[in-house]
Amino acid sequence: MSERTPRSVTVVGLGVMGGSVAKAVLRRAPGIPVFGIEPDRHSAEMAARDGVRVLPRLDDCDLDGGVVVFATPLDVAAKLVRETASAWRRAALVTDVASLKAAILDAARASQPSASAQSGGAAFVGAHPMCGSERSGYVAARADLFEGADVWLCPLGAGGSAAAAFWTMLGARTRTVSAEHHDRIMALASHLPQLLANALAATLDEAGVGRDLLGPGGRGMTRLAGSSSAMWMPLLDAAADEDAAALGAVERQIGHIRRMLESGDLEGLDALMARGRKWMSAKA
Repeated sequence: MSERTPRSVTVVGLGVMGGSVAKAVLRRAPGIPVFGIEPDRHSAEMAARDGVRVLPRLDDCDLDGGVVVFATPLDVAAKLVRETASAWRRAALVTDVASLKAAILDAARASQPSASAQSGGAAFVGAHPMCGSERSGYVAARADLFEGADVWLCPLGAGGSAAAAFWTMLGARTRTVSAEHHDRIMALASHLPQLLANALAATLDEAGVGRDLLGPGGRGMTRLAGSSSAMWMPLLDAAADEDAAALGAVERQIGHIRRMLESGDLEGLDALMARGRKWMSAKA
C-alpha cells in the first residue's frame, strides 16, 4: 500500500464512526473501493446505496494491500481483532476508532506473529478520532466528520506514518502517543464530559426541567447525554478506576463551589470563573 493511496478500505461496523469513514473515503478518494461489514440490514442497505460493497465476512473482502478499520464498540472490536487475525493480516494497515487503546492493542499484539507487526503482516495502529455524534447508526454518519478533527494514533510497532497518511486523507490531524498515556488522558478529556452530561441530564429530569426549556448553553452541556450506552458501557467498564477518580476530582470542585455559595464567597466564585476563562483562552 502506498502511504497516500490505499488499494482498498474495509470498514467493520457501519455505524456513525465507521459509516463516516466509508463516506469520507467515497467522497475524498472515489477511486478506492470501499468494503463494509454491517449486521444491521437498514444500515447495510443505506451504505450499499452510497457505493459501499457490503459483504458478510472480513474474509470475503479484498484486503490485500488495503486498510481495515474496526469501527465497533470496544469489547466487540477487541474480540473481532483476535478472531479475524488470519484475515486482517493480509491488509497493509489495520486501525480502529475506539476511545480506549490498551485493550485493542493487547488483542492485536496477541494476534500478531511478532510484536513488531512486521514480517509480512499488517501494521496495526490504534486510532481514536476526537469527534463523533450523540446519534448512532449509518444514518448519522457524515463524510466531513473527520475534517479538522484530531486523531490520536497508538502504533503497535511500525505503521505510524501509513496510519497518519490514511487519517490525513480523511481530513484529520494526527498525533502519536502511547496507549497508556492516551487512556489516562481520555478518562478526563472524553469519559468525564460524557458522565457529567449524563449527571446533569438526570438532575434536570428529576427537577422536571425538560430540554425544551434549556438555552443554547444548557443544550450544549447536555448534548452528550444522548450518546449510545451500548458504545459507552464497554469503555466505562474498561476504565472504571480512572473514570471514578476523575469524577472524584469534579466532586471536590463542586463541593468547593457549593460551600462558596453557602457562605456568600463571591470573590472566590469570581476567581473560579476567571480561572475558567484563562483555561479557555489558553486552549483556544
